Amino acid sequence: MRPALLAALALSLAACGGQGDAPKPGVEAAEAEKLKPIDPKEAAEAAAAKVRADKLAEQKPEFDAALAAKDEAKIDDLADAGNGWALYHRATNRLSSQDFSQQQAAFQDMEAAAQKGVADAEMWVGVKMAYGQDGYPLKPSSGLKMMERGARQGNVQAMLAVALMYEQDTFMADKKKARTWYEKAAAA
Repeated sequence: MRPALLAALALSLAACGGQGDAPKPGVEAAEAEKLKPIDPKEAAEAAAAKVRADKLAEQKPEFDAALAAKDEAKIDDLADAGNGWALYHRATNRLSSQDFSQQQAAFQDMEAAAQKGVADAEMWVGVKMAYGQDGYPLKPSSGLKMMERGARQGNVQAMLAVALMYEQDTFMADKKKARTWYEKAAAA
């Protein structure tokens, strides 16, 4: 990890509370032993995430083959067929276009890729929603939820964005959650 990023993480962790807020040795293990009731909503979300991840994993080899062959026509066909990786790839290409209609099409591809579970797309769409950028309506909680989906898949940028929202957002401030996400980002 780059030194500047480590320094920023250290400062952010310090802002979220010092060692006095850390769990006491042995307490964490005792708390882990307690059985928490299963939240049906969380269980349903976890099951849906698993289905998305499995389907996305099935699509990866075909996309990788088309990408290795530099076959943009095949990638477009895969994107049209709903391949999440191909949708994300096409979206990133279209975003760099100077043509407004191509950029609008990129937004649609990016949203579709996010719905398929591509972590980078979830991060991108989540930020746009959370801050109301590029024509997206301002929906901080929906954006945060989308970014958290990407963060749970290991996207470090999403982890940092989620932590920053929990640290600095007036209405969603939660220093403990911010610290948890900063720690996960530092460990990744």
